[in-house]
Amino acid sequence: MRAVLFDLDGTLVNSLPEIAHGVNEALARQGKPALSDEKIAAMIGRGVSVLADRVAAACAPDSPDRDRLFQDIVDAWAESNGRGTVLFPDAASVVAEIRARGIRVGLVTNKLRDLTLSFLKDRGMEDWFDVVVAGDDCPQPKPAPDMILRALSELDVPAEKAVMVGDSRNDALAAREAGVRAVLLTTGYNEGVSMEDWAKEEGFDAPYPSLNAALKTLCGEEE
Repeated sequence: MRAVLFDLDGTLVNSLPEIAHGVNEALARQGKPALSDEKIAAMIGRGVSVLADRVAAACAPDSPDRDRLFQDIVDAWAESNGRGTVLFPDAASVVAEIRARGIRVGLVTNKLRDLTLSFLKDRGMEDWFDVVVAGDDCPQPKPAPDMILRALSELDVPAEKAVMVGDSRNDALAAREAGVRAVLLTTGYNEGVSMEDWAKEEGFDAPYPSLNAALKTLCGEEE
């Protein structure tokens, strides 16, 4: 194993409270009622543009202005600056262990670059990653393979020597298309579908309950 690529939301961090706050703050600015965390969790996974589309659709027939909703969500997240997002307890130790073994580490997230870099800087995580590829760095975000392929190119690592770690179908499908092994977790947001059931149906390895449980696989040591 020469490289491990991580998703961010739902994989390294629990960001649902922050995401839900941004969505409901944006809805409030247009006089619309709030959505539950559970409903918002089922909409997460393909970046803020798709999230805005899904939120607008969920509010039908009295839908908010979609373009304004998109910008208000981004603005609300920028204002909160990650304060509602919490690292999973094993995230730091797992990334440190992987790096200690000489394996390159990348971040491949559908979150917008400015928000991603601001979050990493605020949490002192800038040095965790050898490369960061964000949602607006490529024409197509995950589940397209573009972001993973760009990360591998920047790391100069072939697909067969890398894994993609994520919590959703978007991570899994992007990895498959890029020719990279997917290591999946049950810690995040799979658009309202059980990750265990989805992975089995789609021919992926069973997901792990935590990063720590997946550590041997991430370091190239099969259990």
